[in-house]
Amino acid sequence: MKIDHSLFEAMLNAKGINKKTFAQYAQIPYFTVAGWKKSGKVPAYAIVLLQNIPTPKMVTAKQLIDAGMPRAIFWNNDLTKVVPNDIFIVSTLKRAYNDFVVQKFVEFFGEDAVLAALMKHRDKLSDKLIDSVINHASNTLASA
Repeated sequence: MKIDHSLFEAMLNAKGINKKTFAQYAQIPYFTVAGWKKSGKVPAYAIVLLQNIPTPKMVTAKQLIDAGMPRAIFWNNDLTKVVPNDIFIVSTLKRAYNDFVVQKFVEFFGEDAVLAALMKHRDKLSDKLIDSVINHASNTLASA
């Protein structure tokens, strides 16, 4: 399966890295990574590798919008405000939980970070929400 190059570029921007850094992390020749732009397609394994690159400890709503999250989810947020990942995940899920949001968070932050945020702030969330997110994340990975 091939992925559109614009998605790859958006994910690189959201993670705050460039192609050279990605190539070094993934141990892929830089010219291979740069060549994906010309073909317009990126191999699926590159997206998986990109998702596994550790994300910064702080995030802005704009970074997630750049990675494909709809702007409407953050309609009342300051897009440039820097927030710790766990606070951002929990507050967004409390306001706008659905399978799409969970999927995007797992893609951007990684499943471990999402689940860690839920466990860290368990006292502020309902058990139903936590169970739903865990089930969705498990089902998404099982179907992949």
